[in-house]
Amino acid sequence: MKTIEFDSAQHVKIEYELASGLQRLVAALIDFVAFTIYELLVALIFDVTTIFADFGSQLFLFLLLLKLPWILYGPICEYFFEGKTLGKYALGIKVVTLSGERPGIKESCIRWLFKGDFLWITADFFVLFWFGLGFMGLFFLSVGKLNQRIGDIVAGTVLIKNRPTVSYKLADILSIQKNYEHEPTYPQVVRFTDEEMLLIKNTLQRVKKYPNDETKRFAIDLANKAAELIGLDESPSKRMEFLQTLLLDYVALTR
Repeated sequence: MKTIEFDSAQHVKIEYELASGLQRLVAALIDFVAFTIYELLVALIFDVTTIFADFGSQLFLFLLLLKLPWILYGPICEYFFEGKTLGKYALGIKVVTLSGERPGIKESCIRWLFKGDFLWITADFFVLFWFGLGFMGLFFLSVGKLNQRIGDIVAGTVLIKNRPTVSYKLADILSIQKNYEHEPTYPQVVRFTDEEMLLIKNTLQRVKKYPNDETKRFAIDLANKAAELIGLDESPSKRMEFLQTLLLDYVALTR
């Protein structure tokens, strides 16, 4: 499982799982099926036999309605829907920049250019290059450490799963080594919710894994806020121990 890390707004590192080549392929197939249905509907609206018999304005309009949405589908969806097309939405993946931001118009257009969807505007052998770009993309996906195709590398983007890989659940709180003789120090801790205690546990795990200034500063701010919420005049000097004590107190008093 390949992952990538981004800094959150609170300067805490958040880890996301990268979308696999299979997930990207299935997402592309879903998009393809959706457009096949769209093309069939367009063909039903127009009298195809008559259109192709008369190479005029009707044929031009038909081909425009048939191809243009497919050609522009990728960059428009990724720009306006936070890196997701219909297929990506169904698979729970999305495009983001290497800094974790939603793709801009520049990134979306670069990815589109190297994907080669614009080749479908023609009806001749140039379409074969589209398949060639697809196979090249699969090759780069298989050998790259970030599962990027050529367009991703040039645009500085990756595909990730929508939710962080490292997420803590209620079971994680209950997995804390519980001392049945533990005497709670802060009985006011019961005012907190499970989600708030998960944030504390998550923060302690991050400080342990990434002991940098940003994660420590966030933990200090969290400890100060927790002390304020339970009515302490000031936060204890050993803030990491204070947060750990709050976790143990919470387990002892609520479980």
